[in-house]
Amino acid sequence: MSVSNGASVTERCMQMAGLLKKLRGFADEEDSARIGELLEATDEDTFEASQNAPAISNPDTNDEDSRSDYRFEARTTEHAQRWETESLDLLDENLHENDQSRATGFVGQNSEVQWLRTFLLSEHSSDDMTPAKTSPLTTLNHEQVSAVTYYLDSQSIELGYQVDPYSLPSNEVAQQLLSAYMEKVHDSFPILPRKLFEEQCRKYFDALKQKCAPRLNRKWQAILNLVFAIGAKYSHLAKPSWEAHPQDHLLYRARACALAWNDSSLEQHPDLPQIQVAGLLAFYYLSVGQVSRAWIVVGMAIRYAVALGLHVRNEDRSASSSKREVLIRVWWSLSHLERQINITTGRPSAVFELDCSVPLPAPFSEQQIVDSNSVNTLRRSSLTPTASPTTYQHFMGPRSLSNSGLSDITPRSGVPEANPGSYFTATVQLSNITQSVLTSLYTAGTKTRSPDELQQAISQLGQRLDDWYAKLPLDFAFQMHRPGWATSQSPFHRERTFLTFQFCSAKILLTRPCLISLKGIWNQKTPTDFTQRMASMCIETAKAVVEILPDQAHPLFLYEFGPWWTVVHNLTQALAVFLLALSYSHATFQDNIALAAYCTKIIRWLRSMDDPLSERAYRLALNSFEVVAKRLSLPISEDLFYEPQLPVSRMVPDIETQLVHPGTLSTAPEMVYGYTEPAISPSGYPIYDQSAATGMYIPPPGDRSFYHHQRNS
Repeated sequence: MSVSNGASVTERCMQMAGLLKKLRGFADEEDSARIGELLEATDEDTFEASQNAPAISNPDTNDEDSRSDYRFEARTTEHAQRWETESLDLLDENLHENDQSRATGFVGQNSEVQWLRTFLLSEHSSDDMTPAKTSPLTTLNHEQVSAVTYYLDSQSIELGYQVDPYSLPSNEVAQQLLSAYMEKVHDSFPILPRKLFEEQCRKYFDALKQKCAPRLNRKWQAILNLVFAIGAKYSHLAKPSWEAHPQDHLLYRARACALAWNDSSLEQHPDLPQIQVAGLLAFYYLSVGQVSRAWIVVGMAIRYAVALGLHVRNEDRSASSSKREVLIRVWWSLSHLERQINITTGRPSAVFELDCSVPLPAPFSEQQIVDSNSVNTLRRSSLTPTASPTTYQHFMGPRSLSNSGLSDITPRSGVPEANPGSYFTATVQLSNITQSVLTSLYTAGTKTRSPDELQQAISQLGQRLDDWYAKLPLDFAFQMHRPGWATSQSPFHRERTFLTFQFCSAKILLTRPCLISLKGIWNQKTPTDFTQRMASMCIETAKAVVEILPDQAHPLFLYEFGPWWTVVHNLTQALAVFLLALSYSHATFQDNIALAAYCTKIIRWLRSMDDPLSERAYRLALNSFEVVAKRLSLPISEDLFYEPQLPVSRMVPDIETQLVHPGTLSTAPEMVYGYTEPAISPSGYPIYDQSAATGMYIPPPGDRSFYHHQRNS
């Protein structure tokens, strides 16, 4: 047999071994034992074959380069094989079977839903699991992702009756909903120019008071209704004194879709308002737990934006720098939103970074952007690179973020001041790094990379995360502790909380593939130092997520200061890490009690939120925790099974919080990520007004054509 054929057979054996591991969870006791024997024999055979197999030549390099390819110790190869079979995407169920499976759709391996499914399958196939110890959850068909997901894609979002798309709420309600959106969403999703949009709303509702306002442009009114829908959804969570009716967000969405998301509008060529409609609709779907719909709609928004060239550098001389900056923010709002949804669903992106040359958003407030000189100066100084992965050279080099050195970081030249613009820029930069994590570690291409390359990728991405933190404005530096920062009333507390959640999510995704090394301890095999460090970091990062939360569950804290549209995902992602760690553990492992306490805290917080999404996540979390707690004889608090008795306050308590203790997530690159290479068209352009790009024409004072209703627009 030829060398190439031998290597191919070995690869196929490894793939079949991975499939057998998944099928083992569905087999009876006798077949499961037989599969275990086969896997043990297969591991020995493939391990020996992998040692004897020659290095695979690279057609893009010469033989000398191929011979100097990285080589890794044998035990790392063994763990890499486990990595390949458990962290790469494959489809092992029929998604066409019924409405529920189609609604859930494909869920990739970087989603916490798949992590929970992996945990449940692992527990189901555990030798220690007995019928007396099973929970109600073990009776579910874990082969189907739709039986494990807590998202609400299978629930209808239709009202069941016709709506008048031109109806609007009262001026008072409109102002409350608009304020909720602008205060709790806009800075993280600046798809609309805030000042201009608020001024347009004020003028229109003033005209309504005077009973002299004709109907609006359909797309602008659709945008307004989607802003209302998102604001109404927030009000159901935060429960202010003016809380909207529980059905209001569905009503506003239905009006928006009737105006600008119907058969007629979807067949038209895109314009900027249509991009904004699609982006806002995708955000709304994400906020209500309809993640599959959100992924589909944000993909359409991205394609609309690409069709109009928002993904490339804009050198149109007819557009001012402030107008171009608005378009840049529209693009990055969509890009960041899509990546959030990709993490949640485990699905790929609609656009490749290498296809984009649009610069990062300027780290300025909207008022500063009006000053064209400041934006032009920034662009000329090239402080905002394009989206290409090679443009992060403005970051500082590798730096230790150790416990002792972190608090001594001082302002650096080129670091912008803390403001909404610099916060969004930091969010986008972190989003870019997270996308690199997904493409480097969770795609099919990972299978063709050597263990050396995978370890090096983790090392480099980890250093990029640390470099990103080192260049944050000091007011956003969530690992630093300064006087007054521990209270929720401190300046930029909300921005620091948002960035902490996002940073922790990125670090969990980066280190999650190494979590499987804990199973090596259970099997009395010694994992490599690197994979063990990364596995420990994954658990410590998940702990940091939980430590953001006060001990007393008070959901209004999260709704006021946290990413309320993704916070259930953030908590469940951390929970999945703890459950997997417990699943890979054994009854005498000392850290089990501590991990169980973190699980309990997350479950309490999920239970405290009055929302259908968090309710489903709570039940899944509790039942999953029961499974492993009973096997490991861990205590289960009785209060987890009851509804919380504390009333929901309409006031945010002045809670002292600790976002991230210095050093908790800090990783000195030379110590943790340390890796030593072995020796070996004008007519199609959106219409601008005098101050910003909004995608619609705003007439001068006295011109009423702005309010003209265009039924075919």
